[in-house]
Amino acid sequence: MSKPKSHKAIEAMTYLYKKHLNPLYIIILMKFLKQYILALALFLGSYQSFAWGEKGHNLVAQVAFNYLDANTKKIVLEYLDGMTIQEAANWMDNIKSDKKYDYMRKLHYINADKGQNIVSNEEENIVATITKTITELKNYKALPKQEVKIKICILFHLIGDLHQPLHVGYGEDKGGNSFQINFYGKGTNLHAFYDSGIIEYKGLTLPECLNAKKFTKEELLEIEKIDVVTWANQSRSHLKSIYNINDRKLDDRYVDNNYSIIKEQILKAGIRLSSSLEKIFIE
Repeated sequence: MSKPKSHKAIEAMTYLYKKHLNPLYIIILMKFLKQYILALALFLGSYQSFAWGEKGHNLVAQVAFNYLDANTKKIVLEYLDGMTIQEAANWMDNIKSDKKYDYMRKLHYINADKGQNIVSNEEENIVATITKTITELKNYKALPKQEVKIKICILFHLIGDLHQPLHVGYGEDKGGNSFQINFYGKGTNLHAFYDSGIIEYKGLTLPECLNAKKFTKEELLEIEKIDVVTWANQSRSHLKSIYNINDRKLDDRYVDNNYSIIKEQILKAGIRLSSSLEKIFIE
Protein backbone atom coordinates (compact mmCIF):
# COMPACT_ATOMS: atom_id res chain seq x y z
CA MET A 1 0.00 0.00 0.00
CA SER A 2 1.42 3.40 -0.99
CA LYS A 3 1.93 6.04 1.68
CA PRO A 4 -0.40 9.06 1.83
CA LYS A 5 0.92 12.19 0.17
CA SER A 6 1.09 13.98 3.50
CA HIS A 7 3.45 11.27 4.89
CA LYS A 8 5.64 11.47 1.80
CA ALA A 9 5.83 15.25 2.16
CA ILE A 10 6.95 14.97 5.79
CA GLU A 11 9.58 12.35 4.86
CA ALA A 12 10.90 14.59 2.09
CA MET A 13 11.14 17.58 4.43
CA THR A 14 12.90 15.47 7.06
CA TYR A 15 15.42 14.34 4.44
CA LEU A 16 16.09 17.94 3.47
CA TYR A 17 16.63 18.85 7.09
CA LYS A 18 19.15 16.01 7.64
CA LYS A 19 21.06 16.64 4.44
CA HIS A 20 21.22 20.40 4.47
CA LEU A 21 22.03 22.75 7.31
CA ASN A 22 22.01 25.80 5.10
CA PRO A 23 19.67 28.40 6.68
CA LEU A 24 17.84 28.74 3.36
CA TYR A 25 16.82 25.08 3.46
CA ILE A 26 15.67 25.45 7.07
CA ILE A 27 13.50 28.42 6.09
CA ILE A 28 11.99 26.39 3.23
CA LEU A 29 11.40 23.46 5.57
CA MET A 30 9.64 25.62 8.14
CA LYS A 31 7.47 27.17 5.43
CA PHE A 32 6.33 23.73 4.24
CA LEU A 33 5.66 22.55 7.79
CA LYS A 34 3.65 25.69 8.53
CA GLN A 35 1.50 25.20 5.45
CA TYR A 36 1.01 21.49 6.25
CA ILE A 37 -0.20 22.29 9.79
CA LEU A 38 -2.54 24.95 8.43
CA ALA A 39 -3.90 22.58 5.78
CA LEU A 40 -4.65 19.99 8.45
CA ALA A 41 -6.37 22.59 10.66
CA LEU A 42 -8.48 23.81 7.74
CA PHE A 43 -9.38 20.25 6.71
CA LEU A 44 -10.63 19.42 10.19
CA GLY A 45 -12.25 22.79 10.74
CA SER A 46 -14.20 22.69 7.48
CA TYR A 47 -16.20 19.73 8.77
CA GLN A 48 -16.97 21.04 12.25
CA SER A 49 -16.78 24.76 12.94
CA PHE A 50 -16.31 25.28 16.65
CA ALA A 51 -15.57 28.78 17.90
CA TRP A 52 -11.82 29.22 18.49
CA GLY A 53 -11.31 25.47 18.21
CA GLU A 54 -9.90 23.49 21.11
CA LYS A 55 -6.72 25.55 21.40
CA GLY A 56 -8.55 28.86 21.46
CA HIS A 57 -10.94 27.70 24.17
CA ASN A 58 -8.00 26.35 26.19
CA LEU A 59 -6.42 29.80 26.01
CA VAL A 60 -9.60 31.55 27.19
CA ALA A 61 -9.70 29.27 30.26
CA GLN A 62 -6.00 29.81 30.96
CA VAL A 63 -6.32 33.60 30.70
CA ALA A 64 -9.30 33.47 33.08
CA PHE A 65 -7.35 31.47 35.67
CA ASN A 66 -4.45 33.88 35.33
CA TYR A 67 -6.79 36.69 36.48
CA LEU A 68 -8.91 34.69 38.93
CA ASP A 69 -8.43 35.06 42.69
CA ALA A 70 -7.31 32.03 44.71
CA ASN A 71 -10.59 31.47 46.55
CA THR A 72 -12.69 31.44 43.37
CA LYS A 73 -10.19 29.11 41.69
CA LYS A 74 -10.59 26.69 44.57
CA ILE A 75 -14.40 26.75 44.42
CA VAL A 76 -14.49 26.31 40.63
CA LEU A 77 -12.05 23.37 40.73
CA GLU A 78 -14.04 21.73 43.52
CA TYR A 79 -17.20 21.83 41.42
CA LEU A 80 -15.37 20.66 38.30
CA ASP A 81 -14.54 17.57 40.37
CA GLY A 82 -11.39 16.42 38.57
CA MET A 83 -12.22 17.96 35.19
CA THR A 84 -9.50 20.32 33.99
CA ILE A 85 -10.30 23.90 33.03
CA GLN A 86 -9.38 23.01 29.44
CA GLU A 87 -11.88 20.14 29.45
CA ALA A 88 -14.51 22.44 30.94
CA ALA A 89 -13.87 25.05 28.23
CA ASN A 90 -14.36 22.49 25.44
CA TRP A 91 -17.17 20.44 27.00
CA MET A 92 -19.96 22.00 24.92
CA ASP A 93 -18.13 21.12 21.70
CA ASN A 94 -17.13 17.65 22.84
CA ILE A 95 -20.72 16.61 23.57
CA LYS A 96 -22.06 17.68 20.17
CA SER A 97 -22.06 14.09 18.96
CA ASP A 98 -24.39 13.09 21.81
CA LYS A 99 -27.94 13.58 20.56
CA LYS A 100 -29.34 14.20 24.02
CA TYR A 101 -27.51 17.53 23.93
CA ASP A 102 -28.83 18.56 20.49
CA TYR A 103 -30.88 21.30 22.17
CA MET A 104 -27.61 23.07 23.00
CA ARG A 105 -26.54 23.54 19.39
CA LYS A 106 -28.45 26.80 19.00
CA LEU A 107 -26.93 28.19 22.19
CA HIS A 108 -23.49 28.76 20.61
CA TYR A 109 -24.41 31.81 18.52
CA ILE A 110 -26.77 34.66 17.70
CA ASN A 111 -27.19 36.32 14.29
CA ALA A 112 -28.28 39.77 13.18
CA ASP A 113 -28.56 41.41 9.78
CA LYS A 114 -25.81 43.70 8.53
CA GLY A 115 -26.04 47.13 10.10
CA GLN A 116 -28.06 45.83 13.04
CA ASN A 117 -26.98 45.44 16.66
CA ILE A 118 -27.51 42.47 18.93
CA VAL A 119 -30.39 43.10 21.33
CA SER A 120 -31.48 41.26 24.44
CA ASN A 121 -34.35 38.82 23.95
CA GLU A 122 -35.84 35.70 25.49
CA GLU A 123 -34.92 33.40 22.60
CA GLU A 124 -32.53 30.49 23.08
CA ASN A 125 -29.20 31.89 21.93
CA ILE A 126 -25.73 32.61 23.25
CA VAL A 127 -26.53 36.02 24.78
CA ALA A 128 -29.65 34.86 26.63
CA THR A 129 -27.94 31.66 27.80
CA ILE A 130 -24.87 33.41 29.26
CA THR A 131 -27.11 35.95 31.05
CA LYS A 132 -29.41 33.23 32.40
CA THR A 133 -26.54 30.98 33.50
CA ILE A 134 -24.80 33.75 35.45
CA THR A 135 -28.06 34.56 37.22
CA GLU A 136 -28.77 30.91 38.06
CA LEU A 137 -25.24 30.24 39.32
CA LYS A 138 -25.49 33.06 41.85
CA ASN A 139 -27.77 30.64 43.72
CA TYR A 140 -25.23 27.82 43.35
CA LYS A 141 -25.41 26.65 46.96
CA ALA A 142 -29.03 25.60 46.44
CA LEU A 143 -28.27 23.64 43.24
CA PRO A 144 -27.12 20.02 42.85
CA LYS A 145 -23.34 19.81 42.45
CA GLN A 146 -23.57 18.22 38.97
CA GLU A 147 -25.84 21.01 37.76
CA VAL A 148 -23.37 23.63 38.99
CA LYS A 149 -20.59 21.79 37.17
CA ILE A 150 -22.48 21.82 33.87
CA LYS A 151 -23.37 25.50 34.22
CA ILE A 152 -19.70 26.35 34.89
CA CYS A 153 -18.77 24.44 31.71
CA ILE A 154 -21.42 26.39 29.79
CA LEU A 155 -19.99 29.70 30.98
CA PHE A 156 -16.41 28.68 30.19
CA HIS A 157 -17.39 27.80 26.65
CA LEU A 158 -20.00 30.36 25.68
CA ILE A 159 -18.09 33.39 26.94
CA GLY A 160 -15.28 32.16 24.69
CA ASP A 161 -17.70 31.66 21.78
CA LEU A 162 -19.17 35.14 22.20
CA HIS A 163 -15.76 36.73 21.64
CA GLN A 164 -15.32 34.95 18.30
CA PRO A 165 -17.01 37.63 16.15
CA LEU A 166 -18.53 35.19 13.67
CA HIS A 167 -20.65 33.72 16.50
CA VAL A 168 -22.47 37.05 16.56
CA GLY A 169 -22.37 37.33 12.79
CA TYR A 170 -24.72 37.45 9.82
CA GLY A 171 -27.50 34.94 9.37
CA GLU A 172 -27.26 35.14 5.56
CA ASP A 173 -23.98 33.18 5.50
CA LYS A 174 -24.52 31.28 8.77
CA GLY A 175 -21.82 33.20 10.61
CA GLY A 176 -19.29 32.67 7.82
CA ASN A 177 -19.89 28.92 7.57
CA SER A 178 -21.17 29.21 3.99
CA PHE A 179 -18.68 31.93 3.02
CA GLN A 180 -16.01 30.07 1.07
CA ILE A 181 -12.45 31.44 1.01
CA ASN A 182 -9.05 30.42 -0.32
CA PHE A 183 -5.75 30.72 1.53
CA TYR A 184 -2.73 30.04 -0.69
CA GLY A 185 -4.56 27.41 -2.69
CA LYS A 186 -6.34 25.79 0.24
CA GLY A 187 -10.09 26.14 0.38
CA THR A 188 -12.25 26.30 3.48
CA ASN A 189 -14.98 28.50 4.93
CA LEU A 190 -14.38 31.78 6.71
CA HIS A 191 -15.74 30.54 10.03
CA ALA A 192 -13.36 27.56 10.17
CA PHE A 193 -10.40 29.73 9.15
CA TYR A 194 -11.14 32.25 11.90
CA ASP A 195 -11.87 29.55 14.50
CA SER A 196 -8.63 27.65 14.23
CA GLY A 197 -6.84 28.27 10.92
CA ILE A 198 -5.20 31.56 11.92
CA ILE A 199 -4.45 30.35 15.46
CA GLU A 200 -2.68 27.23 14.17
CA TYR A 201 -0.90 29.09 11.36
CA LYS A 202 0.54 31.66 13.77
CA GLY A 203 1.11 29.24 16.67
CA LEU A 204 -0.73 31.41 19.21
CA THR A 205 0.52 31.10 22.80
CA LEU A 206 -0.76 32.09 26.23
CA PRO A 207 1.90 34.82 26.77
CA GLU A 208 0.86 36.41 23.46
CA CYS A 209 -2.74 36.56 24.63
CA LEU A 210 -1.88 37.91 28.07
CA ASN A 211 0.26 40.63 26.49
CA ALA A 212 -2.08 41.36 23.58
CA LYS A 213 -3.00 44.73 25.10
CA LYS A 214 -2.23 46.63 28.27
CA PHE A 215 -5.36 48.08 29.86
CA THR A 216 -5.51 50.96 32.29
CA LYS A 217 -7.26 50.34 35.61
CA GLU A 218 -10.32 52.22 34.32
CA GLU A 219 -10.38 50.23 31.06
CA LEU A 220 -10.11 46.96 32.97
CA LEU A 221 -13.01 47.86 35.25
CA GLU A 222 -15.12 48.65 32.18
CA ILE A 223 -14.21 45.36 30.49
CA GLU A 224 -15.09 43.42 33.65
CA LYS A 225 -18.63 44.80 33.86
CA ILE A 226 -21.16 42.05 33.22
CA ASP A 227 -23.14 43.26 30.23
CA VAL A 228 -23.49 40.39 27.78
CA VAL A 229 -25.27 42.43 25.09
CA THR A 230 -22.43 44.98 25.12
CA TRP A 231 -19.87 42.15 24.93
CA ALA A 232 -21.70 40.76 21.88
CA ASN A 233 -21.82 44.08 20.06
CA GLN A 234 -18.17 44.83 20.80
CA SER A 235 -17.30 41.45 19.32
CA ARG A 236 -19.56 42.13 16.33
CA SER A 237 -17.75 45.42 15.66
CA HIS A 238 -14.83 43.38 14.25
CA LEU A 239 -16.90 41.89 11.41
CA LYS A 240 -15.93 44.69 9.02
CA SER A 241 -12.26 43.72 9.31
CA ILE A 242 -13.04 40.01 9.04
CA TYR A 243 -14.99 40.48 5.80
CA ASN A 244 -12.41 42.85 4.29
CA ILE A 245 -11.51 40.29 1.63
CA ASN A 246 -10.72 40.73 -2.06
CA ASP A 247 -12.08 38.04 -4.37
CA ARG A 248 -12.36 35.70 -1.34
CA LYS A 249 -8.58 35.14 -1.40
CA LEU A 250 -6.66 35.55 1.86
CA ASP A 251 -2.95 36.11 2.43
CA ASP A 252 -0.49 36.83 5.23
CA ARG A 253 -1.51 40.46 5.36
CA TYR A 254 -5.09 39.43 6.13
CA VAL A 255 -3.86 36.97 8.76
CA ASP A 256 -1.67 39.58 10.47
CA ASN A 257 -4.45 42.19 10.51
CA ASN A 258 -6.86 39.77 12.17
CA TYR A 259 -4.33 38.04 14.42
CA SER A 260 -4.21 41.09 16.69
CA ILE A 261 -8.01 41.00 16.93
CA ILE A 262 -7.99 37.31 17.85
CA LYS A 263 -5.39 37.80 20.59
CA GLU A 264 -7.27 40.72 22.13
CA GLN A 265 -10.63 38.93 21.91
CA ILE A 266 -9.27 35.85 23.70
CA LEU A 267 -7.76 38.13 26.36
CA LYS A 268 -11.09 39.93 26.89
CA ALA A 269 -12.98 36.63 26.97
CA GLY A 270 -10.67 35.33 29.71
CA ILE A 271 -10.94 38.54 31.74
CA ARG A 272 -14.74 38.53 31.50
CA LEU A 273 -14.97 34.84 32.38
CA SER A 274 -12.80 35.52 35.44
CA SER A 275 -14.90 38.52 36.45
CA SER A 276 -18.14 36.57 36.03
CA LEU A 277 -16.89 33.66 38.15
CA GLU A 278 -15.68 35.97 40.91
CA LYS A 279 -19.01 37.78 41.04
CA ILE A 280 -20.88 34.46 41.15
CA PHE A 281 -18.80 32.77 43.84
CA ILE A 282 -17.99 35.80 46.00
CA GLU A 283 -18.36 35.02 49.69
